[in-house]
Amino acid sequence: MNDVAPEEMNAASLALVEARGSLKGIEYLQKVITGEIPQSPFNSMLGIRLVEATEGRVVAECDVRADHFNKGGTGHGGFISTLCDNACGMALDSVSDEGVSWTTMDLQVRFHKAVRPDATTLRTVGTVIKAGRQVGVTQAEVRTIDGALIATATSSLHVVPKR
Repeated sequence: MNDVAPEEMNAASLALVEARGSLKGIEYLQKVITGEIPQSPFNSMLGIRLVEATEGRVVAECDVRADHFNKGGTGHGGFISTLCDNACGMALDSVSDEGVSWTTMDLQVRFHKAVRPDATTLRTVGTVIKAGRQVGVTQAEVRTIDGALIATATSSLHVVPKR
């Protein structure tokens, strides 16, 4: 994805927005899992792939790469926060109607353990705590593939009105 021209990225993003506008959130997410709809350009760039989606819960995985690490040799806090934010938003998508999208109002992340260079895959689970008409509250957990807890997060998201 890094070698794609900006105009191609914009076209890809607009196509995803159009597809999302005609589908309920859970339908959209399930089509992403089956490959009928591509992962978002952002998720593709970071190597994040959605692997499960049910109403109120999503699971995403990411194979750990060298560019996910900071100068100290551990998983970058911004990257781990991004995994949390991503899962929180997709969880809320899973219970949303056609054309409804969300934007993060706040994200609180707690780091429990560093991601070390021997980590292979991170699994992030996002769940809905409350889905209101204007504001949703979600939570996320990031774990290594063998179950070690890396981070937890809570998030508030605000609805972006249909256009």
